[in-house]
Amino acid sequence: MNELKSLHSDPPEGIKAVPLDEMCYHWQATITGPDDSPYEGGTFFLYLQIPPSYPMVPPIVRFITKIFHPNVSRHGDIGIDSIHDNWSLILTISKILISIQSLLTDPYCHVCMEPEVGRLYQENRATFDGIARLWTLRFAMFHKRPPIMEKPPYENGIEENGLNPNL
Repeated sequence: MNELKSLHSDPPEGIKAVPLDEMCYHWQATITGPDDSPYEGGTFFLYLQIPPSYPMVPPIVRFITKIFHPNVSRHGDIGIDSIHDNWSLILTISKILISIQSLLTDPYCHVCMEPEVGRLYQENRATFDGIARLWTLRFAMFHKRPPIMEKPPYENGIEENGLNPNL
C-alpha cells in the first residue's frame, strides 16, 4: 500500500498512523495537539476502519481519546465533510488526518457534532479554551503527568510533622 509507505517515509508533522492488522483494515493514529491551541502538548489517539472498497468509500474515523471539541461527538465521531458528504478519491489517510489536525486550531462551527460546545466556542472563547485545555490535560497528556511518589515527602514520621496519625 503506497499510503502506508508514504506515512512511514514522510509523515505529516505531529501525525502518526499504523495498521493494526495484516490486511490494513484497522488503523491507529495519533495526532499531536497543535501549538497555540488548547490542545497543545496533547497526544490524541484515533481509530480508523478502512473498508474493503477504499478508496471508493471513505474510512470511518473516530477519536479514542476524549476531546472537548465542537466537531467531535462525545462518542468520538468526527463531523468533517471530507469523510462524509464530500468524499473524494484524491483524499488519503494522511490528508484526512491533516484535516482533523487542522480542526483542532480552527473548528468548523456551522456543522457541530456537539451544538452546545460549538455555541460555547462562538460565544465565550475563553471558557471554551479553558475547558478544552482541562480535557487535554486530563485525557491527552498521560505521558506528562507527574509520577506517583514512591516515598512520602517527609522522613521523620507522621506525628512529628503534625499530620493526622489516624491516616
